Amino acid sequence: MFRKRIDSKGQGSAELILIIGGLIVVVLLIASYISNITEKTQTNIQNLLKTERDFLINKI
Repeated sequence: MFRKRIDSKGQGSAELILIIGGLIVVVLLIASYISNITEKTQTNIQNLLKTERDFLINKI
């Protein structure tokens, strides 16, 4: 009854490219956020270890 029209203008491809582009942007933003959290955590742990090491050295 109803026939599917063939998209001759490439609108489907353009929409797919936009969706994939949007997903890539979202993934990059999430990766940047996680990287930032990891860097802050690493810095805090390094500072904590340095402080404790200095405390133990001074205690001896």
